[in-house]
Amino acid sequence: MPETPIHQGRDSPQRFCADFARELSTRGTSVREAAEKSGWSKSAIGNARTGPRLPRRELVVDVLSAIGLSEAEVGDWTLRHAALTLGATDPAPPQPQAPPASRRPLVLVAIGAALVGAVLAALVTALVLRPAPAPAPVPPAVAAVVTIQNKVALGATDLVEDSGPAYLSSRPEPFCGRNGCKLDGTDVTSGILLPAVCTVTGAEMWNYNLDSPAADNPNRARSALWYRLTWPDGRAGYLSEVYLDPASRGGLGLPACAAP
Repeated sequence: MPETPIHQGRDSPQRFCADFARELSTRGTSVREAAEKSGWSKSAIGNARTGPRLPRRELVVDVLSAIGLSEAEVGDWTLRHAALTLGATDPAPPQPQAPPASRRPLVLVAIGAALVGAVLAALVTALVLRPAPAPAPVPPAVAAVVTIQNKVALGATDLVEDSGPAYLSSRPEPFCGRNGCKLDGTDVTSGILLPAVCTVTGAEMWNYNLDSPAADNPNRARSALWYRLTWPDGRAGYLSEVYLDPASRGGLGLPACAAP
């Protein structure tokens, strides 16, 4: 690349274009030939020769490579193009005065930034000066979640699903379906999860036939403890713990229910 004004301490897009045109002339390449070799249009290459605007870097690289410049020489042109793009060769480039209309968005951005800063500062001050909130009161009784096991022990080891569903009742006693204490619509089968809020002692229940000869079935359960369970619609009723999974039995640390 011939010596250019950049080597004299100052460069410009116009001088870049003039040197680009000189490079083509030195190698005896016309605009038409440069277009055929590089794939760029004749008008684009012609504009790159005359300026005054800086041509696209891709055009410069493609054209100069196509007319025989080495990779190192093309690299020099690329660096020069980058310097002009960044304005790095002008030690003190004048700052253009933007018209009032173009300054308005900048003013609005500055005002918006100031407002955001003020809001953030106020929030930080409020967080620092605001007293720590009082801890939430711990409820006297935390509900436990129990798992329904509506199964009966049969024979020596069997545990099978009961033929009828279990249900919640308004009193801790059996046969509420016929005695008018069943909560309608609360039928449950094994695997259902319900919250329990308290326990109460009621009628004794069991999950096996009392006349069964298999007295050693490990799945047998017998208990007078009833759990007060909450139904999804807000109603609450009782269920014997013999209809709960073994892990849900034993009271689970729940408080005693008020008298039903």
